[in-house]
Amino acid sequence: MCGISGICFFDGSSINQTVAQNINDALRHRGPDEDGYYFDPAGKVALGHRRLSIIDLSTGRQPIFNEDGSIAIVFNGEIYNFLELREDLLKKGHRFTTNTDTEVIVHLYEEMGADCVSKLRGMFAFAIWDAPKKELLLARDRIGKKPIYYSVVGQKLYFASEIQALYAISEIKKEIDPFSIDLYLTYSYIPSPHSIFRGIRKLPPAHTLRFSNGSFSISRYWKPAYNDKTKLDYEEAKKELLRLLTESVRLRLISDVPLGAFLSGGVDSSAVVALMSRLSNRPVKTFSIGFQSKTHNELPYARKVAEQYHTEHHEFVVEPNALDVIGHIVENYGEPYGDSSAIPTWYLSKMTREYVTVALNGDGGDELFGGYPWYQAMHAFYKMDRLISPWFRHQLLKKSLPLFPRRIQWPLELLSKSEGARFQSLRSFITPKDRSTLYHDHFREQLHESAEDYMLMLYDKSLTSDYDRSFSADLLSYLPEDLLVKVDRASMAHALECRSPLLDQELIEFSCTLPPSWKINKEGGKVIFKETVQDLFPPGFLNRPKMGFSMPIGEWFRNELKGFVTEKLINGSLTRIPLLKADRLKTILEQHFSGKRNFDSLIWNLLMLSLWFEEYGS
Repeated sequence: MCGISGICFFDGSSINQTVAQNINDALRHRGPDEDGYYFDPAGKVALGHRRLSIIDLSTGRQPIFNEDGSIAIVFNGEIYNFLELREDLLKKGHRFTTNTDTEVIVHLYEEMGADCVSKLRGMFAFAIWDAPKKELLLARDRIGKKPIYYSVVGQKLYFASEIQALYAISEIKKEIDPFSIDLYLTYSYIPSPHSIFRGIRKLPPAHTLRFSNGSFSISRYWKPAYNDKTKLDYEEAKKELLRLLTESVRLRLISDVPLGAFLSGGVDSSAVVALMSRLSNRPVKTFSIGFQSKTHNELPYARKVAEQYHTEHHEFVVEPNALDVIGHIVENYGEPYGDSSAIPTWYLSKMTREYVTVALNGDGGDELFGGYPWYQAMHAFYKMDRLISPWFRHQLLKKSLPLFPRRIQWPLELLSKSEGARFQSLRSFITPKDRSTLYHDHFREQLHESAEDYMLMLYDKSLTSDYDRSFSADLLSYLPEDLLVKVDRASMAHALECRSPLLDQELIEFSCTLPPSWKINKEGGKVIFKETVQDLFPPGFLNRPKMGFSMPIGEWFRNELKGFVTEKLINGSLTRIPLLKADRLKTILEQHFSGKRNFDSLIWNLLMLSLWFEEYGS
């Protein structure tokens, strides 16, 4: 796991090598073991690399080249099928000087050009400079495990693994994008291709960028396919699912450095640890985070799994003073990020890195198999849709909403909406009404796009199943833009590589072929996944409500953190910019503190935005 960076000029000017080195140095935390550079003789291209050594510790320094040195690559990630690809390339006459997966990509590129990404099974972000073609290729893995930020200024391109590495480039304009702030406050993250600044973009997952002669083009090379369903029966599908899951875990045990696993106590990470234990010839090192609040604490369940599989288990309890690290979160995430579970993920990564360099996790199970509570809500609304006429839902019900008690107005409003608008509302952290009363007039006038339209666009109506539309939207947005960003930044801040067996390409593609009824029923979600792995655990272990990896921030805001939040929001940057209405912001805080309404997620998002402006916004 590493950091990559680079510069490419087609405007006739020459690259300042010190600037290139400064960009790369900003990624030191991602790769503390060593750095490496390529500067082409004409001064038009610079590639930088920060290395965290995982495989081929002695000869894996980057950049790496093809046989004649005309093609150079810097790479961040792991390719799990690289030995198979290497064997094929050797048969075709390619010569290797290292044992790395990185060198496999170079030779595969020689064979296939940009289409080489179609053969790569793993997580990756890489840049290839093809000197004969005078073309730079950027590529990102299918699901977005590894990041790439870039900026095009005239006929110049800059890129890096993290956005803050580009902040020192003077010619990149640091103009705040109001639409990105609206997206952030609506969903808790800024989705690609957007970033907090107009002049910096994210390369979306499953995309390549080609830069040549001063112009660039972006292409998608993969998208999950839901409409072609499996011909297997239910029991056959369970066997295939277990085979794929076991293979995916096995592939991710390849490492030349110490390896362990995050263990939350939930279904996904518990299944990964169970299979790791079966595949390993030594006890697995496991790491868990908990809270004093019983409603947020899964440590007892994690301990049961650790005891059953005799792991070397380590725990850490997060308390309200955990926000002492909030400055590190703001600094390392580089742009506003609103998922409060970044705090426990930070502590979990810090603790884990004290013992191992690589950790497996259970990320992706909820998106693939229907584990989130909003899928259950959609399930209930789908059933009601069949019982209530569209006319009643869209006309009469909407007009009569004010007649109902406030506590049931929101679910009735959701019932009155279309499926896509309903899903968008369930995925939002601020309502249109709250947005209209909270946003300052000056800020609202700058919004020429709708944050609601972003999610509606993802709710793919070409899919035949309502459930698959929800799964697809989260797989394309929430997973890469929230969950994977959280884990990448927190883990790489501590030079820890995280691997996600459930996000293996073949496992994702197989999950898409499963009928939604095999994932969600009246009992809950992840049905086929739980039945597939249930023999790995004692009876009844998996039959409990989902808790999620979240902090009790609502309680903390009303108690230990009340003064801190009040100071940062009422007297902070958001009311000075002007971005928000101070009186409405004060009302939101008062309503939350009194318990009249729960604004915990919105307050957290606002707090993180305010702190980001303090760190980077001026």
